Amino acid sequence: MSLDADDEPGPQERTMLVDARLLKRPTSQATPVAPVAPASPGKSWKPYSFPKLEKVSLNEFRLTSRIKWLTPKPETVEALCTRLKGLFDTQVSFSLEAARAIGPSELRRHLADPTFLSFLVPGPHRGRAVLEIELPLAHAVVDLLLGGAGEAVGVRPLTDIEEGVASFVILEALKALVPGMDPSMPKLRLEGVARGLDEAITRLSEDGPVLVVQLRTRLGSQEGMVRFFVPSGVLDAVEPAQVTEQRRAMHQADIQAHLGRLSSVRTWLRAEIAQAEISSRDLSSLRVKDVVLVDAFSARPDRGEDGTARLLVGLARKGCLAADVSLVNGQYQARITGWVAGDQSFSRRGPSESDEAAAEALGESGDEEFTNPEMRNPLAESGALDDRMDSGDLLGDIPLQISVELARVPVTADQVVAMRVGQVVELRRAPGEPVDLSVNGKVVARGELVEIEGQLGVRILSLAG
Repeated sequence: MSLDADDEPGPQERTMLVDARLLKRPTSQATPVAPVAPASPGKSWKPYSFPKLEKVSLNEFRLTSRIKWLTPKPETVEALCTRLKGLFDTQVSFSLEAARAIGPSELRRHLADPTFLSFLVPGPHRGRAVLEIELPLAHAVVDLLLGGAGEAVGVRPLTDIEEGVASFVILEALKALVPGMDPSMPKLRLEGVARGLDEAITRLSEDGPVLVVQLRTRLGSQEGMVRFFVPSGVLDAVEPAQVTEQRRAMHQADIQAHLGRLSSVRTWLRAEIAQAEISSRDLSSLRVKDVVLVDAFSARPDRGEDGTARLLVGLARKGCLAADVSLVNGQYQARITGWVAGDQSFSRRGPSESDEAAAEALGESGDEEFTNPEMRNPLAESGALDDRMDSGDLLGDIPLQISVELARVPVTADQVVAMRVGQVVELRRAPGEPVDLSVNGKVVARGELVEIEGQLGVRILSLAG
């Protein structure tokens, strides 16, 4: 909350806004600018639209993004190719061709007929995934294993004996994959061969949307497609609840592989010592000398005392660093003491039951949420806002988390990744210096710590902008 200081003597202080675009630079310092061709008379600029963009639902995007942690490591794929090379005495390779999510009604369009289909079961789960091998490739697999040259023999269905040979190859492939997979995942086992397309579609339709992963496979001179059809229910069953060490290692490997792209990107490391909730209406009405009340501070730089702080990067959605703040040689420094996972702030509350219910209701709409920017806003069309209601009234009720920052230090992506427990970060801030007030990482004001009738707060000294 904020306390207005209008009762204090002296003239009222207001912030004067100056439009920098109207200011002219001195002629001696002016930088030559290339002339801009005037727009043709009668023509106006229009935003470019993307009418032919494919509409991808949020549910489809989330389902497809889960394929990353299911992907075997390169050394696991290499072990698989080595094992199959020993079986067929020829080179074997796999490459990811495509991955997309489809609805149960689209399965018939993506499954070939005739084809070779087998069921894979993740441990005790009742759901089934389907492995499809294109018929020409399946015939080549059987022919090579039986001593032939790996030639395709048309598109006729496999006989019972040929299906048994193909199932043996799948079992050998699973044996090669299991040692390199995440140990927390249930082991895949081969349940059997699908007797027709209808049986496979019926099994796949039981667990919601289906993730389709298509692999281009080369077996000697023969090339074809191998597809996995994994229902969302099966993905939920095989995905571990906690982030395992293997998945964490994969994530770190990705960061290291692409860190060069971000090494020169700079951001702020913010040392936060308090937090409070404020409405957008109160934030917009803040004036110089107003006081924002805070429940407690984890450090008191106004007294030159030591304390603790949270070190945040960006919006800190994944977590933050805990640190001890101490005064050394007249300057504050923060020593990292640990990692705080998740959104655990000083006073930030979690979503209420009504918030979660509303989010769940929105999530059930599924295909009504699209990433296509051309998608029209349904609220704007439904007339949900009455003409008598001012939208500003709604915005004024939105609660905002305002943070009190002792200091902020510029850091690069390299420095963020290299941070470790025990490391000392120089905050370059002396006792008694002003602190910053920020919302979502954006500084909105600067002030000083004060105590009013036993309550702590920050008196506004200047406003940003």
